[in-house]
Amino acid sequence: MAAPSHTIGSLLAAASLTCVLACVPPPTADDAASSNQASPREPSGPKRKATVPAEGWNDDIAWRGFEEGLSEAKQDQRPVMLVVHTAWCPKCRALKQVFNEDDQVERLSEQFVMVHVDQDQTPAATLYAPDGQYIPRVLFLDPNGKLDPELSNRGRPQRFRYFYTPQEDLVSTMREALDRHGNQS
Repeated sequence: MAAPSHTIGSLLAAASLTCVLACVPPPTADDAASSNQASPREPSGPKRKATVPAEGWNDDIAWRGFEEGLSEAKQDQRPVMLVVHTAWCPKCRALKQVFNEDDQVERLSEQFVMVHVDQDQTPAATLYAPDGQYIPRVLFLDPNGKLDPELSNRGRPQRFRYFYTPQEDLVSTMREALDRHGNQS
């Protein structure tokens, strides 16, 4: 019987090379998000500017007032992310952290018409309270201003479905809203 042409050393080298190539852990959702910085739906042209004060909800987001935002969404066929809050609410102040500290929220916001309203100053916001007028509420509307009830906090299936804390995954709901209602033109 002829001796094999491979030596033990060459087989070990080949096995370790295979392990290096195949033993890499699979990418995580965070890896995919960071490597996928540019989305085919991201708007082109200059970055939109806010038309209302951010009031601590991130000065780099193009915030709109309530009526203006609903009108712009319909005109531009963009989904709306509606943040209903009040100035006196400590949970609202905590949620502001997400808007200021999570780069993905800021980046994804460019594909929405972003509206934040103080419920005490804009009573029309109480019309968007499908499971109560608690605050803060983050709701996702289609370009015609209609609430999509399926776009809610998955961690809260029974009560307070539109309430998010800084520890909950607002970004995935934003992505889902873009998948369902993003500008496809």
